[in-house]
Amino acid sequence: MRGFILGIILTLLAVFGGAYYYATTGHFDTRAVGNTPSTLERSSAMKSLDAWVEGHAPKQPNPFQPTTDNIMDGSMTYDKNCALCHGSLKDPTSQMRTKFYPPVPQLMSNTPDDPDGNLFYVVKYGIRYTAMPGWDGVLSDDDIWKTVLFVKNSNQMKDNSKQSPQNPQPMDNPKQPPK
Repeated sequence: MRGFILGIILTLLAVFGGAYYYATTGHFDTRAVGNTPSTLERSSAMKSLDAWVEGHAPKQPNPFQPTTDNIMDGSMTYDKNCALCHGSLKDPTSQMRTKFYPPVPQLMSNTPDDPDGNLFYVVKYGIRYTAMPGWDGVLSDDDIWKTVLFVKNSNQMKDNSKQSPQNPQPMDNPKQPPK
């Protein structure tokens, strides 16, 4: 029995020692460009991220209503801080998309269906081991909520941009009393 346990310990030491050697002696490919996450890596990372964010994000709804003013405020913040990596209404697929590892989500061509609180949390605190910074202390909570509002309503803005100027559709929430 003692030999069996010693064999397990030595096997684990050899596996972890070999992995450490491989990773620390230049054998592990660290390039961001040209690499794509494997299916296993993508799946496990997304499950882990989703579980963490779901457990820590605020459960409240977005405190801002989808009025034209709020969405435009969010659009200005998004264009200034996010569009370079995540795409814009004008250019929905950013040239920077594949320049990061993992590749950057393109929010204007694939609007996230996550709850607003989850998006708020990711923007505020960032995502470790990616290029997504945390904007806490740089942007106010109000700016972050309005940016989330813009992202969640960006499909509607793309649809409106295709309409003729003679027949614009209001973005204000019809349940809101007029100003």
